[in-house]
Amino acid sequence: MRLHTHDYRAPSTDGIVDGAILMHREMSRLLARRGSVTLHDLTAGPDCVAGLGEDDVVYAGSGPYAFLYHHWRALRGGRFRIVREAHTALWSGYWAQEELCAPLVRPGDLALFPTEYTRRLFRGNFPSVTAAGSAVAYPMLDRLPRRTPRPLPPAGAPLRIGYLGALSLAKNFDQVVSVFARCHRASDGAVTLVCAGKPNDPRWETAAVHAALGRAGVPPEAVRMEGVRPQEELPAFFDGIDVLLFPSTASRETLGRVVLEALAHGVPVLAADVGPAVELLPARNLVPTALDVDGTFDMGRVGPLGRVDEDVLTRKLLTRDIAPASLRHETPYTDGAFLRALAGEPVPAPDGHDRILPGAVRVAPRTGAVPDAAAATALFRDFFERRDDAVGAALDALAARTGHDDPALRRIVAAPERNLADYRAFPRLLDALVLPPLTYTLAPAPAGAVPTGVTP
Repeated sequence: MRLHTHDYRAPSTDGIVDGAILMHREMSRLLARRGSVTLHDLTAGPDCVAGLGEDDVVYAGSGPYAFLYHHWRALRGGRFRIVREAHTALWSGYWAQEELCAPLVRPGDLALFPTEYTRRLFRGNFPSVTAAGSAVAYPMLDRLPRRTPRPLPPAGAPLRIGYLGALSLAKNFDQVVSVFARCHRASDGAVTLVCAGKPNDPRWETAAVHAALGRAGVPPEAVRMEGVRPQEELPAFFDGIDVLLFPSTASRETLGRVVLEALAHGVPVLAADVGPAVELLPARNLVPTALDVDGTFDMGRVGPLGRVDEDVLTRKLLTRDIAPASLRHETPYTDGAFLRALAGEPVPAPDGHDRILPGAVRVAPRTGAVPDAAAATALFRDFFERRDDAVGAALDALAARTGHDDPALRRIVAAPERNLADYRAFPRLLDALVLPPLTYTLAPAPAGAVPTGVTP
């Protein structure tokens, strides 16, 4: 088996990169250590797959670009296998990727997912994602410490609560602030909060968070806002907390790297009882969550699919009703499982996944636009080969058709750099010019449904 993948060449700021890009870099290093791996430049077009045969496997890796390899294989009559991935759940980028790949998938191809929840979500919506043609594999553990579970301070003793990740409504960060304020009042100030992450709204800037908590009677010294921390500083972050909150119900959530990172450092995690955390954490550490069954969601935007029960979360923190740090399934997150999947060997699926949310998602049927890998590939080439006139003409036609000229799209085309890792760039053009983002709703759980995280 000869392995191939693409070179992201993703720039980073102060060593900080997107989680999916970080994973792709780690996998490229893993494959290089395993033996010979050929790095492709996707912007070179179909020539990068010239000469590949039955013994070759292309790891399409992170980013919604797997359709390029599938289209080029069909165009060149190639016979190599392709391993694609979906790192984000209800996002137009990976959804469009699967729509474009679906007619071109062949026996032997494989779709990898970070969790069984995500795999079931795609399997329920795409016949191209079969049981035999998909697997759960997201190797992380072999690059993380294996610390013993850290004992919690007893009820009434000082407790250090942590939050790591984007400070956003999609991840229910407002509930972190609310629950912390309640715990602070109920414990007479015996709890503190440490937050690390990038605020995506002015209300989550340090001064604004301190002001909001101040109105609830929480002094500034009880809350430490650390901003974005690079990977090498994560051990110090986890050494400074006793428990991590992960109340995220973000529509794009498929794993939550921070959950695995916390557990590897011996820190227990409290999380929403829907989505990926269900198959990662002990049931005791899952917080009841009410899904938003009244809203309509857009795959072009990220938002919360529900809200955790703040009463239960507050009570768990105050009474220390928290199980020690423990990962329910380790195998999918090891290098060995990933390499076996690339080789075409079976990888056991984790059990005890969320059985409510995958069945609740109702995606609106696509109307008008037809998934066309050739058109998507042509747009990719026009964009990355700097044929700005062609892309500009397509935007002109879109503006004439819709009566709206999006200045953000114009800025993407005018930008001097072309970055494969920038999910605000080409995927947004794909949304606008080839496959508009779909909408979806969440249906109420049917009567008698198997409770979340329970395997019958």
